[in-house]
Amino acid sequence: MRKILIIKCGDTFSEVKNIYGDFEDWIIKQTQLPGQVFKIFDLPKGDSLQHPGEYIAAIITGSHYNINQRLPWIKHLKDWLVTARYTNLPVLGICFGHQVIAETLGGKVIRIETGRNIGKLTIKVDGNHTKNPLFKGTGGEFESYVSHGWIINDPIPGNDTEIIARDLKGNIMAIMSGKIYGVQFHPEFSEGIMKMYLKEAKMPTSHLLGVKLRSEHKNQSIISNFVDEIIKI
Repeated sequence: MRKILIIKCGDTFSEVKNIYGDFEDWIIKQTQLPGQVFKIFDLPKGDSLQHPGEYIAAIITGSHYNINQRLPWIKHLKDWLVTARYTNLPVLGICFGHQVIAETLGGKVIRIETGRNIGKLTIKVDGNHTKNPLFKGTGGEFESYVSHGWIINDPIPGNDTEIIARDLKGNIMAIMSGKIYGVQFHPEFSEGIMKMYLKEAKMPTSHLLGVKLRSEHKNQSIISNFVDEIIKI
């Protein structure tokens, strides 16, 4: 049986891992599928990706690395994504994974001039994509968690890549090219995980108090939508 590939691009903070597990655990939890459905490849630890045809889909995790580091495993991932695109493999990239997808498709990722964007914000789906299966049940606008210091520069050169969601400031929050999706936000985060990230960033207590989403379900539905509506498991 072919599996869903989780491409692990690093580890979370050790304190977070001790309580909530790691990136792949959060993703698997949101799919509500058994663990044996997944195959995990840890790129920074030396795993080498197999041909995309070996899998039914792939999910690329976030990372504490950044896209500007130009590490060999990042190039390996980009090369793999080129093949995945031409084989029509469904792929979902989260945060760092979203940025790798953008660069692979010819886009540019830049550092946020005002510093790290961390906490929660509102995601607004593009009017042409309110019925996109990735956003099923979100109502076209929802709150999500973010933690990133880099972001996609607008626009991405024409190669059938579409910007499908932004934040209220106009920053790109989701893209799509065929069956390849990228989201800058964190649908795998829970309130508890976000609070621990804010503590790691030494944010004021007021940020911790104001982090609860109006509808955590809408945010977390992105991953289950990818599995149910795009992969169609």
